Amino acid sequence: MPINNKPLILVAEDDTMYAKVYKNKLAKEGFEVIHAENGKVAVKLAKENKPDLILMDLIMPIMDGFAALKALKEDPSTKAIKVVILSNLGQDSDIEKAKEAGATEYLVKTNISINEMVEKVRQYLRIK
Repeated sequence: MPINNKPLILVAEDDTMYAKVYKNKLAKEGFEVIHAENGKVAVKLAKENKPDLILMDLIMPIMDGFAALKALKEDPSTKAIKVVILSNLGQDSDIEKAKEAGATEYLVKTNISINEMVEKVRQYLRIK
């Protein structure tokens, strides 16, 4: 449940540098942010907190983003949560696999600025 009526974003990212940059930028832009360092924790936090949006990396330890996305979309309690993949995997096959699994959008980290990422988050949450 969002704290202070701020939209809640779950950042599933094992790279501490990326996670810190995303968390700081999103918090500065007025979002409540929780972080998961792997897919297993992301699924657990999504079930407990029902975030408004999930930013999901694909290459993570314990449970990768594909498996986490599949688990989220199979669970009725988390099925409707929008999941935006934020990965360095830019192959068409990876993008197709993620979209087929239920990803709302697929963004390649190296091709998008932090400000563009925030704009995408706003679009998906329909916030101006």
